[in-house]
Amino acid sequence: MTITNACRGEAQRFRAVIVDLDNTLYDFGAAKEAACQKVVTLIGKGSADDLIRAFLFSPYGVESPKAIQSFLEELNIYNPELFNTAVQTYIQAKMEAIKAYPGVYETLLQIHKAGLKVGAVTNASNEHAKERLIHIQVAEFLDCLVTPDNSGLKKPDSAMFLHAASLLRVQPHQICAIGDNLVNDIRPAQEAGMCTVHAEYGNRLPLKYSEGITADFSISSFSDILSIIGLR
Repeated sequence: MTITNACRGEAQRFRAVIVDLDNTLYDFGAAKEAACQKVVTLIGKGSADDLIRAFLFSPYGVESPKAIQSFLEELNIYNPELFNTAVQTYIQAKMEAIKAYPGVYETLLQIHKAGLKVGAVTNASNEHAKERLIHIQVAEFLDCLVTPDNSGLKKPDSAMFLHAASLLRVQPHQICAIGDNLVNDIRPAQEAGMCTVHAEYGNRLPLKYSEGITADFSISSFSDILSIIGLR
């Protein structure tokens, strides 16, 4: 764990923690890769990398089933029946592959028992976010969940973090925000006036795209957050 001077020695001030979901609580990238491989195996053509790119560059959003439709059309094998089967295969395989990072459940349980509030801020849909939280068995620990669906906002808008603070009824400077993405998670949380923690273990953003952003803390496992907020 690395620390800047911004929040050193201030653990006692924290009254809440805000977490990102994908690649912070669980390895969503690996789950998506596994699901794409299942689809490619099903149809017997193309590559998982090409399907992943179809999702990433889809104008309908990175989780839209229309990415699979575009992928099948590119391979000249699209038909409604195959499309529906591929979508269901993708959804099931992705959910099965989502596993919480080591220590996530135990850490959130300890934070909850200590009386600190826990919020989540994510760009996932409300439906997907709730499904994933229930799947990794931590939904019960959250005091608020902020998504584009229920807030009308999207990261990297710092207003999303301020909205979460309002729902938690905690001042921003009393919140420790943790996320894997320096651009989408760390910078807007800093702009909102929160102490920030970079989940390096889940980071998939190449350094050249990080725009020189530095978090107050960097951690190599989720449980490291306990030392930062004074619970270990």
